[in-house]
Parts: sequence; C-alpha cells; structure tokens
Amino acid sequence: MIFEYQALNRNGDTESNYVDAPSEQAARAKIKSQGLYVVSIRKHDIAENAETKSGNVFTRLYWEITKYFSLKMSTREIGTFSRQLATLLKAGMPLLVSIADIIQQIENQTFKRIIIDVREKLEEGSSMSQALERHRNVFSDMYINMVRVGENLGSLDEVIGRLADLEEKKNVLRGKIQAALWYPGFMIFFALGVIFFLMVNIIPSLSRMFTELGRELPLPTRIVMGISSAMSSFWYVFFIIIAVAIYYFIKYKQTPEGREKIDELKMKIPGFKSMYKKLIVLRFTQNLGILLNNRVDIIKSFEIVQKIIGNVIIEKKIAEASEKIREGSSVANALSRQSFLPQLVIGMISAGEASDNLDSMLINIGNVYETELDLTITSLTSLIEPIIIVFMGVVIGIIVISVLLPIFEMNLIVQ
Repeated sequence: MIFEYQALNRNGDTESNYVDAPSEQAARAKIKSQGLYVVSIRKHDIAENAETKSGNVFTRLYWEITKYFSLKMSTREIGTFSRQLATLLKAGMPLLVSIADIIQQIENQTFKRIIIDVREKLEEGSSMSQALERHRNVFSDMYINMVRVGENLGSLDEVIGRLADLEEKKNVLRGKIQAALWYPGFMIFFALGVIFFLMVNIIPSLSRMFTELGRELPLPTRIVMGISSAMSSFWYVFFIIIAVAIYYFIKYKQTPEGREKIDELKMKIPGFKSMYKKLIVLRFTQNLGILLNNRVDIIKSFEIVQKIIGNVIIEKKIAEASEKIREGSSVANALSRQSFLPQLVIGMISAGEASDNLDSMLINIGNVYETELDLTITSLTSLIEPIIIVFMGVVIGIIVISVLLPIFEMNLIVQ
C-alpha cells in the first residue's frame, strides 16, 4: 500500500511525501527510520481525483494542471521502467520481486504510485496486463496488448525488452523534435518581446516629442504611433484576446470537426507537411511491425495502430484498410487504396507479404523513415532559423524607419 504523509525533519521543517509499506504501522516505522517525526499519515488512493483536494476553483485548477504535467512526465519513465523490468526478468527474478526492486529506484512520485498500484493488483491475483489497464492514461493500448501477448506466450521478458526499445526510440524522437522546435520557439518569443518593448516603452516617448513639434507626420509613422498608443493604453486587452483565442482553439480542437480540420491542416502546411507525413509513416510501419512480430492478430494490430497514429484522417484510412483485410484483401492492396503511404512503401509491404516476412519488412521501413525524419528535422530547423531572423529584422526595421522618417524630413527642412 502507498501512504501519503507529512513529517518534521531534524531542522523542524515540514516534509510531504509518499511511502510504500504493507501497513500504516510499517509505514510509520519506515518514515521514522529516515529521521523524521510523523505529523499526519493516510492511505493514498491512486485513483484520487484532484477535485477532492479542495472545493476552491483555483486550487482544483492547480491540481489538474499539476496532474496533467505529472502524467506527461510519467510517460517518459516507461522506457526506463521497461528496460529495468526486462533485465530483471531475464535474470530469472520473479515478476513481483522485480517490480518491488524497481519501485525503490523510481524518483517520479506520480509514476511511482502507479507502479505500486500495479504491484498491489498483481499481489491480489491480477495479471500484469489487467493491472496496467487501470492506467491507460500512462500505458498505451499497444503496450498493454503486447504485455498480454507476452503473458499468453510465456515470453514476458522478451516482449517487455522490445517495448523498452520502442519507448526509448520514441523518447529519442520526441527529444529531437522538441530540440528542433525549441530554438525557433525561443526566437519567436524573443522577437515578440522586443517588438512589444519598443511599442510600449520607446515609441510613446518619441510620439510625444513629434506631437510637440506640431508637424504632420508621414503615414508609416502615424500607423506605428497609433498601434503603439493602443498597445500602451490597452496592453492587457491584447493578453486577454490571446488567452481567449487559445481557450477557444483548445475547445475547437477537442471537437470532432475541429480535430479533423487541424489534422488536415498539418498535412498541408508548407515545409512542415513533409516531416509530418514521414512521422505518420514511421509510427504506422514501426508499431504495426512490432505488433505483428509479437504475434498480435493482424486485425487487432490495425485497431491498436489506429488509436496511436494521432491523426483523425489517417485513422479513418487505417479503419477502411482493416475492413478490406477482414474481407480477404492483402495488406498491400488494402493500404494502396488509402493513399497515405508512399508507393515505394506499398511495394516493400507487398514484397514482405510475398516472402511471409511482413513484420520484419515493416520494422525495416520504420528504421529507414526514422533516419529520414532525423535528416528532415535537421534541415527544417536550418530553414526556420533564417526565416525568423529575417522576419524579426523586417518588423523591427519598419518600426525604426517609421521613427526616423520625421527626423529625416526635419533635417531636409533645416537644410
């Protein structure tokens, strides 16, 4: 069981944390052995809703945001957990003992509570896949189904080892994409910050000086001064507009129509669409290949991949292809009608079917596209950086020129 406690350390400071123990008495002894004095302790329910923390709206919102980011961080722990578990199982250690040893090494408290809950369900007699099903917000359908297959075939250590490989590759790919987007994102934020500072702090001072001169200003200067005046007087309105726009965008994205429109747009954005389409091919081929390699039924494999592909339009195409396969069509023919895979990939899938080696072929295709995606990300980053710099230079240049125009005109009059 997992207990949530508050305790005082030797310095008199309050510490809040979680401890895993078979009973409250054992939990108190464990906390005391760490040199802490227990103030309060209670059994922690893993399914506890953040809303029970407090009736206050802002507090609930805080816990919801904290829970969201904790779960996001927990998904990054799956690869490490899977690698450790596969290693211990291959060494001949029992499943329960292996998980108990791993729990002591997990630092992420949210993920630690999840794994403790999994261990408790195993102790109660549930299978590993059944215990993981309670945490679908962290463990994907693919992960759970592959664990179920490993249990049925008696090869849980091998399956979890493959899942560890897959999760590690997924984390590496996610890291590459985030690293590629971080610098452009920082540049955009910095550029907007500089522009906002100029418009709110610098331009108003110059505007007052030009107004005192009583001269008619050039059109570009009047436009920039008008925008600056609006931003200086109603700067908070801009933030409200941005916040409202983001809120309604998120709401729209959650609707079926909104999600479909956004997914369609992702496949049409110049420059980005090439990377996105390669990412779809990578997800489809790699995940389908691993599922088939672990003896998951072809129809079930298509259903699982459909859920994790991350694009509504492609999900519909995969569902249609799955229906054609159910009716007796070959995988290559069914996919060729959906036109989301390149013809070269369809040809390789057809060759894999003919040689009864479809799973290995799909995994190889995934490896090829993983390399291509890496190169695409690098080239896209190299392309985005100068575009942002040019955009930033043009906008700031317009502001500077609009300010200098009246000065140039006054110099000409003086001469």
